[in-house]
Amino acid sequence: MKLKQQAAQRTAKLAVASLVLLVSLHCNVYDSSLLGTLESSGGTGARVSHAGASGSTGGRNAAAGSAGEPEPGSGSAGAGFGGLLGMAGEVDTGGADANGGSAGNEEGMAGVAGVLGGSGGAVGGSAGAVGGRAGSGGSGGSAGAPVQTATGCAKLSVPLDATTDKAHFVITLTSAADFSGATISMRVYVQAGQGGTIFNYVQDSGTFHFLGMAEGKRPLLASSSGWSTISWNVGAEPDAAGTGIVKTSIKNIGIEINAQPSATWSNPTIVYVDSISVATPTLSFTLDAAASVYTTPTTSSASGQAMWLNSGTSDTTATNVSVSWQATCP
Repeated sequence: MKLKQQAAQRTAKLAVASLVLLVSLHCNVYDSSLLGTLESSGGTGARVSHAGASGSTGGRNAAAGSAGEPEPGSGSAGAGFGGLLGMAGEVDTGGADANGGSAGNEEGMAGVAGVLGGSGGAVGGSAGAVGGRAGSGGSGGSAGAPVQTATGCAKLSVPLDATTDKAHFVITLTSAADFSGATISMRVYVQAGQGGTIFNYVQDSGTFHFLGMAEGKRPLLASSSGWSTISWNVGAEPDAAGTGIVKTSIKNIGIEINAQPSATWSNPTIVYVDSISVATPTLSFTLDAAASVYTTPTTSSASGQAMWLNSGTSDTTATNVSVSWQATCP
């Protein structure tokens, strides 16, 4: 009997509270600023309508029209005006870079969940209104770093197994050019290069005097990682060997792969070349088409400024060297 009386008293108190709230709403005596925005940790504020909302995963279910409370160590609690029967709260945007979570409801009483989504997002908060179930948050994935690739390239394959091994790959210009102030840049990818070096060289017209990058500047194949660009200031390079090269009349741009100064190598050593460009004068060899590579070893210059393998005994000492073209590269 006593329990029935207590239940009746609670029902009466709730009825009175609901009546007072309805009257206050009807008379416009409530403060509309209470229906402002919530600031969610790490994102845009969420607008709360009539149901309380929580901005943390630790918020307790909002009951009897009160805002959710945070658990210790979690995000801030939701704020807002108490919920009414059949009136669902609303969250526009919550969290970082994504729309807010959708409201869950049971028998017309809404629970509102703010979800942090998007790239690298964390698990969003959840909250429930009177009798409502808490909406669950979601988690976002992490963004990956962009992968560098190349379309169309020359593949250089050089079996290195002795310190005397080397190979020369050449582009012969249609007409000689002045390289006295030139810089050559070569974009390469070393797929297999345990030992040895790679560098550019030039030769003049007529007598084909040789000028290469100084030994101390030649990059080690083993130090290369992914696609990289090797640059060489031809104009500033001294003719240390005294060959008498004429920099104002350069005919050949070359690539040398040399076994020195290493003692162990990859066999074969494999290097992809995406492009060779020259500044002052402005020249560009993108190697985007199959015709940009002449695949037959030869001692004569290939036409059309195609890359070719110089098989002369003083130019290429390694055996079974090859050059080919590929439409897709690493």
